[in-house]
Amino acid sequence: MKYFEAFSDALRTEDRPRKTILFADIVDSAKLKERTAEVNWLPTIGKFLDIATNAVQREGGQVVKYLGDGVLAVFDDTGSASAIRSGIALQEELRRLQQETTLIQNCQCTVGISTGKVVEYNTPAGAIDVIGSTVDLAARLSTSAAPNAVWIDVNTFHAADMTKIGSEIGRALDRPTNEYHLAGEVGLKGFGQRVSYYEIIWAQSQFGARNETVRESIQISASPRPAPVVRAGGGPDRFQHGVVDNWSTEHGRGFIRTERGDHYVDRRFLADGQQDLTRGKNVRFLPTDPLRPGDRPVAGALAQEGWRMKGVFTKVFAERGFGFVDVQDQRGNTQSLFVHLGDAANRFRVGDRASFVVSANSRGLSGQLDEDTTSSDD
Repeated sequence: MKYFEAFSDALRTEDRPRKTILFADIVDSAKLKERTAEVNWLPTIGKFLDIATNAVQREGGQVVKYLGDGVLAVFDDTGSASAIRSGIALQEELRRLQQETTLIQNCQCTVGISTGKVVEYNTPAGAIDVIGSTVDLAARLSTSAAPNAVWIDVNTFHAADMTKIGSEIGRALDRPTNEYHLAGEVGLKGFGQRVSYYEIIWAQSQFGARNETVRESIQISASPRPAPVVRAGGGPDRFQHGVVDNWSTEHGRGFIRTERGDHYVDRRFLADGQQDLTRGKNVRFLPTDPLRPGDRPVAGALAQEGWRMKGVFTKVFAERGFGFVDVQDQRGNTQSLFVHLGDAANRFRVGDRASFVVSANSRGLSGQLDEDTTSSDD
């Protein structure tokens, strides 16, 4: 039997089976082969394939294809949670072996999982294989995720019993069930629309997307979504402007998209005690160091357009009708915002507090005095 005949036979079956697909792939395997001798990298890849196979089979899945440095596995449509547990087990075992033994070194992988209908067929060699957009999505999620990450699509998230998802580190930290996942959105090659996904937080924190994925995602999404407000003049400025790329109200954290790359943010870094961000809104913030080495930089003292805020005047130019107000986040990061005062400028002095609304204009984000502000003291 040839592949043409195999695919033709598969098409005669109108009822497509619904499956959960797991794709696991070694990160930068070509570089691994370049920098190490064959006697080292070949056993490493072999050990990885063994670990992946065992993780899949323990959860009732079936590896249908080995891809040199990766595996493609299939679970029944009721096995979405099993597939997630399999991906976690794979990552945990890789980490354990590299920390405790010399059996496998310099080996990181990514896992992508998706659920949906597939085309199932018998190959000319007599094996069972699957193809289709569900398979493509699992592969794209895997290749877009950062090393050590486990990404799942929305269908998998809703099909799985997430109360049965856990990890060794998560249990040690007594992590609640609802903190084992973090929602995101990414542009993927071959998919016309941005794809929603969930990262499984099996370690101490999320791993996020690969740097190249972030760059491509920004390029893909630049035209249909609001662009970051760029400060006029082009001179150096320690504050940055960006757009809220995604935000989880449940977890109180998300990411800011800028021309210089993505920044992490959570409620601790929102200025003036604000609680939530709105996706697509313009923001201004003070870039600060990552929380941990290798993580994305943090957007501190963040202010979003449309917010009503309060701050303290550090400068007032009454004759020119404006001033600068400092706003601060919970961690003590501070940024200074231009506030237009107009005829009310004479009412304010340095050290006074004022309420204002953050608005966007051609020069970036600034404040407009809140109409409810009637005096310099609150």
